[in-house]
Formats: sequence, structure tokens, C-alpha cells
Amino acid sequence: MTLNVKINYRRVWQISLAMAVLVFFIGIAIDHTDVRRYATQMESLMAKGDYQGALAVGERSDKTDQRLLNLRIKALAHENQLGERLFSYPIKGSGRHLITRKGDYELCGYLIDKQLDRFAAALPHYYNIGEQRLPRYYREALVLYNHLRSNPHIVYHNNVLDTDYRDMRELARRYSDPKARQMAVFSNYEDTYWYYYDYLNKGK
Repeated sequence: MTLNVKINYRRVWQISLAMAVLVFFIGIAIDHTDVRRYATQMESLMAKGDYQGALAVGERSDKTDQRLLNLRIKALAHENQLGERLFSYPIKGSGRHLITRKGDYELCGYLIDKQLDRFAAALPHYYNIGEQRLPRYYREALVLYNHLRSNPHIVYHNNVLDTDYRDMRELARRYSDPKARQMAVFSNYEDTYWYYYDYLNKGK
């Protein structure tokens, strides 16, 4: 017996599209719920004075929103760790609201918005670059700035970081496909300011 089965490809496509949209919105809802829960947990811990505990909440997640980011900035500033740890967390949105607050807030606001020239101009107001060990992300930003500018406002060299940055650029040049390039750089340099600058928080 021969079965004559007709497939309505248009209907199959419509169902597949509807399922994909449903999965997408379910994912958004789950992400939003997680981020909201992280923020609530952080607020509770910070109210008890446990800023280190607050900073551990959701630290392995790549999801965030402005509320959660602001809580992390507040906790990091309390622990004097803004320039050392900020870009180990996901960043979303603008740093404009930080710039008027001066100090590490201002510097990190410029870095969030990828304004390296303004960062380099402001940095000497808060740090003696020649005598003081700079926080990690300030060092990485200065290395990037010196590689991107032919006449930098601040001349800064760090043998280890200069080598790491050149290695990252060499790795990126091996891949013509943008997605493959980003994955390769992510695997080795995920938590650097360089990765953030090149691949994350687009539109800045």
C-alpha cells in the first residue's frame, strides 16, 4: 500500500517560527527573573554590610541590567575594587551617570563608554602613574590606548601586558570569520578590558 502524504511546508514553517519565538521569549523571561533575583540578594547582603558576599552573587552569569550593574559598582567602590574588578562582570548601558562622581567612578565611566582619551586625561588627577601600581583594568586600558594612539597623552608601557595585547591581536588576525575570531579571543581573553572594548557593549 502506498501512502500519499502531502506536507504543508508553509504550515510547518509557521509552527517552527512560532516555537522559536516562544523559546526566545521564555529565555528572556528566565534571564530577567535571574537578574532580578541577583539584585534582590545583593541588596539584602549589602544592607547587612556583607559587600564581598554581595559581589559573589551571580558572578558567573553573563546577564545583567542597569540596576544590577549599579549595585555591583556600589559594592566594588565600597571595597576599593572598581578599577580592579569591574570588567570581570557583564556591563550593559552607559557610564555617563558615573562621570560626574569623580575618582574611580569617573574613570570607570569613561572606560564603560570606551572614551580612552578622556580616561587618559583624567587618570593623572587621581593616580601617580610613575610611582603607584594601577588597578588592573586601568593598566589594560592604558596599554590599549598606547597601541591605538600615535601621540598618546600618557606614555605607558608594561612588558607583560604589551606582550599579552600583541598576542591577542595576532590571535584575532588568524580568523577571517568574525564569529570565529570572537570565540577564539573570548577563550583566552574573556575577562580583559581589551575584549570588552572590541566585542562588548556595542554602540559605545
